[in-house]
Amino acid sequence: MSGDAARAWSFLQCDPDYRAEWREAAAQPAWEEAPFPVRVQTGADLAALASWRMLAWEDPRGAAASAFFADVPMLDGAGSQRAPPLLPLLRNAGAAVEGLRLRGGGLVLKVEKDGAAVQVRVADDRVLLAGGGVRLWHDWGLRLPVEIARLTDLWSVSGGPAPGRGIGGRDRRVTATRSS
Repeated sequence: MSGDAARAWSFLQCDPDYRAEWREAAAQPAWEEAPFPVRVQTGADLAALASWRMLAWEDPRGAAASAFFADVPMLDGAGSQRAPPLLPLLRNAGAAVEGLRLRGGGLVLKVEKDGAAVQVRVADDRVLLAGGGVRLWHDWGLRLPVEIARLTDLWSVSGGPAPGRGIGGRDRRVTATRSS
């Protein structure tokens, strides 16, 4: 998802049809109390899903690297007290984290760094929101590392290039320290 979703979002930000529909349909977002920004999906966001395959409207003037897209490969996860705490790892690596609470109750976690983004669908997010880790899985036939100890591990299992890679970019691997 990393490069493709970021490119798709950069095009949508300039698309006059998207901008016009966003102005007409997007409601003021509601937010949930959490250790990182968590938007609550609204009825108005369902129009973004129908028209643009986005789980929620994203302000085209905003600084997000990507929107919450519906049709991208997404890792599945569940909160885990045995996994390393995820939020400190991401914070230490300089990644931005945002969540979207779906109307059905699930949480989509979006991690962005250096213009790349990864989405993780977290089924039981109570442990994550209390400062715990996340156990990840997918059906793509890839082997996951035993644990995600670096931000690049997250990108390697998501199927996209690591943040900082791209045309003319260097591989800027960031090793995050694990919190105890």
